[in-house]
Amino acid sequence: MTAVPDQAQRPPNLLYAVNEWPPPLRLALLGLQYAVMAAIYLVLVAIILRDAKMPPSASIDAMGIACVGLAIGTALQALPHGPIGSGFLAPPAFSAVYLAPSVLAAQIGGMPLVFGMTVFAGVVEVLFALALNRLRVVVTPVLSGLTVFVVGLQLGVVGIGAALDVRYVKMPGFHLHLLVTLLTLFVCIGLSIWGRGTVKLLCSLLGLIAGMTAASAIGLLNPVRLAALGESPWISLPHPSFFHLSFDTGLMPAFLASGVAASLRAVGVITTCQRINNAAWRRPNMTNIRKGMLADGLSNVIGGLVGIPGMSIGPSMVGVSAATGATSRYIGFTASLVLLIFASSPRLSGLFLVVPENVAGSLLVFTASFMISSGMEIMLSRSVDTRAVYVIGVSTLLALSEKVFPDYFRALPPAVQSLTASPLALGLTFAIALTLIFRLGTRQTAQTAWSESADAAGTAVAFIQSKTKAWNLAATLIETSAAHTGEVIRYILTKHLSWPEGRLRLTNNGVELGIEISYQGSRTNHVPASREAPIPIANELENEEGPAYAGLQNFLRSLAVDRHQIKTRNGKVSVRLFYAI
Repeated sequence: MTAVPDQAQRPPNLLYAVNEWPPPLRLALLGLQYAVMAAIYLVLVAIILRDAKMPPSASIDAMGIACVGLAIGTALQALPHGPIGSGFLAPPAFSAVYLAPSVLAAQIGGMPLVFGMTVFAGVVEVLFALALNRLRVVVTPVLSGLTVFVVGLQLGVVGIGAALDVRYVKMPGFHLHLLVTLLTLFVCIGLSIWGRGTVKLLCSLLGLIAGMTAASAIGLLNPVRLAALGESPWISLPHPSFFHLSFDTGLMPAFLASGVAASLRAVGVITTCQRINNAAWRRPNMTNIRKGMLADGLSNVIGGLVGIPGMSIGPSMVGVSAATGATSRYIGFTASLVLLIFASSPRLSGLFLVVPENVAGSLLVFTASFMISSGMEIMLSRSVDTRAVYVIGVSTLLALSEKVFPDYFRALPPAVQSLTASPLALGLTFAIALTLIFRLGTRQTAQTAWSESADAAGTAVAFIQSKTKAWNLAATLIETSAAHTGEVIRYILTKHLSWPEGRLRLTNNGVELGIEISYQGSRTNHVPASREAPIPIANELENEEGPAYAGLQNFLRSLAVDRHQIKTRNGKVSVRLFYAI
């Protein structure tokens, strides 16, 4: 199955659509651009390597292997046919989702433990993809938004610690460290607010360049790392650490939570890719999303086996493709080739090892800010009832408590510490548990009769609007479900009803709104198509993380809006419409 179905319409604003070949020179330049953008996130790999206390020469080699992993992931995602790959230009990048647990694994067991747990997280994402339809109780605005929110908090804490560089507070030149930090952060923030077009989307790259220039000018670059980079050759093939793995059951909750978070991020980015590449987009293509998630998870399985930390689809690169109008999957294959060239040059791939921690920390704070605000937007994208208030509040407080009361959590039994070691794992576990508990008693039902009268459809519509408003459902859901029901009843009254009365039954279980229209008569196959219009994408892709979160919101809004059943028994016909809440 191709990424873009036959009925897709080519958006007029695209310069090179997903199935089109750009001219050779432009293809090479675009591939180079995406390879450089993916390589920016090698800064996260450098942070993990430092915590694992890897020697400089081994670290440079590891950066080359990381480029190989990016090349594999980019090519897998761009595959247009087969069971794996969305077919879109959606390259992966080393992700903040995996940073905190990978740093913890590096400190406990070095890089072999990071690689082994990355394989585990990749398997989690593969399983999540295969069970996507059955996990709708998890893929909700509250749980999805909370995951993004907690990852942002977790990343922000790591980033602010590195940005402040408090280890050097007593040094005479500490003010210079702060100056570099502020310059890096302000360039990122300023360009994201006042920049335009591609410059706005590349604000973190430009912030990195500004920070590195300032750090070099005042002598903050590590001389040992600079010397190791200077001694490394221009051309040398990397040496992958095949199957150099170890595992720790205590870290499984943390990497399980990261795998789930990466899955939700992939859902959002691929949904955004579908919208960008199809002017007639109405709702997510579930098969395509599943294939993209499988490619993302398999990239981590392969990556862990050859020796790299966790990756996830990069929203910033999808945002750039939307801004430039170049979404051709062949750009992804070209970027893979460029990344392999980077991998064979230790001078190029190892350059990110000399990035000072305060510069890297500023970039993490910048990214975390988007994640925190986007997580809040997703959580509040629908009306929040009393149950959701407790899920959000209690889970967030528990996620933060480990940083506030570390001595308390260190005194817990080892089995419990495996869960509390990661704020994401702790918060997400309790959020899922509370969601399942609070589902008890959430089933609400209402029914009424409708008769063979001129105003039967209008009465049914008014009944649905009244009850669903009382149940605090989203306005778009109320409007769509009521309109569909009225249309079905009018059709039945015209052609199929043989009894003067029917029944209308509503069911709300917290996940789905079910509407059952039953009557005595002949079977009808008339079920209206969804009237839900595509949500505008203007101004949604103006920051680097926007494509992930805008896409995730649209996925959550559009999921299963018109699933239906028609059953006949003893002359009684039942038409059931289902709408995801």
